[in-house]
Amino acid sequence: MSRSTTKKLTLVAVLSAISFVLTIFPQVAIIPSASFLKIDFSIVPAFLALEWLGLGSAVWVLVIRTVLKLILFNEGPNTYIGLPVNLVLALTFVIIVWLVRKGQAKADKGPTAIWQGLAAVLSTLALTVMAFLVNIVWAIPLYARFANFDIAKFIGTKVYLWTMVVPFNLVEGLIWFIVSALIVTILSPFKKSFHS
Repeated sequence: MSRSTTKKLTLVAVLSAISFVLTIFPQVAIIPSASFLKIDFSIVPAFLALEWLGLGSAVWVLVIRTVLKLILFNEGPNTYIGLPVNLVLALTFVIIVWLVRKGQAKADKGPTAIWQGLAAVLSTLALTVMAFLVNIVWAIPLYARFANFDIAKFIGTKVYLWTMVVPFNLVEGLIWFIVSALIVTILSPFKKSFHS
């Protein structure tokens, strides 16, 4: 195994561990009426892996931290239902950012700030649309069946989706991008030494 491969695997392992730890830290609720919708910052290490190592490494970071959470902090139905949702949404966000970066590399023109803005907007919109769909297809019916939490009876499906899920994910996506981009910028000197 080459030295560069060893460094890459080590960094993926470290970022996965950090991402896992961030899933168990106190998380932030931004909609008072939906305090169960909370922003966690475990996406940040995956974003860093995307910027430094590429899409494959970012995916591995997300998968590993999800498996660790499943094994070490399993809360029954809430974990089995919620973790796949979290993973799908995080992957959606990261993949859209990667696609915009790829488009930027091919175009090789225009200010970076414009591409950053485009990445922020598109990844946030994709995250929100996916959250809407995943809630309809997976989360709402399964929480009602296995966790005795029927959102249709308590709040109403339409009210929940349009007044909680959509605004929450719009805000979450922008916060994810801004915080992640800030961390990447702060740690950029280490990227040079890592690749040297």
